[in-house]
Order: sequence, then C-alpha cells, then structure tokens
Amino acid sequence: MEKLWTTSEVARCLGISDLDVEQLVREGKLTGYKLGGQFLRFRPAQVQALKATMRVRRTSSKAAASPREAWPQRLRDFVYFYDFYLVSAALLVGLIAYLVASG
Repeated sequence: MEKLWTTSEVARCLGISDLDVEQLVREGKLTGYKLGGQFLRFRPAQVQALKATMRVRRTSSKAAASPREAWPQRLRDFVYFYDFYLVSAALLVGLIAYLVASG
C-alpha cells in the first residue's frame, strides 16, 4: 500500500504554499482524498505528474511575464486569500475610531 502525502508534503514537493495546494484541489487540477472527513491526502504519482506539467508552464510563463505585470496578480492573490482578515481589520479600525470619537 502506497503512503499518501499530506498537504504540506505536496506543497514542499511543488514549491508552493499549503493554500495553493488547496486551490489546486478546488480547481480540479489535483485530486485530494479526504481521510476521516477532514484530512486531505494525495497520491505521490499524481503530484509528480502535476509537477511535470507545472514545470513546463512556469518556463513558458516566466519568459512572457514582466515584473510590472506580476505585481497586480500578486496583489489579487493576496486579497483573494486574505479577504476575511482585511475586512475584519477594516471593521475593527472603524469601530475603534467610532468609540474614540464618541467617547
């Protein structure tokens, strides 16, 4: 029986974050198997196959993308992954400003 990989092991193999691995699963680019209803595990052969396709895409996309084109995508990714925290922080700052002004 083959050992299934954890999300962290897949992230290390692919050189991406755990959140990126979960995004690949949501997009259907990587198959994840749930154990116990909550723990994602992955077959190493499938991860290696994805890594081979990612290597091809990275070499072709790096040549096309300039640093000026890269930062807007990074900003979009940041806002996408941290939108809850950004909204929460804005609400907290607004609440504190209201309390200071009315106090």
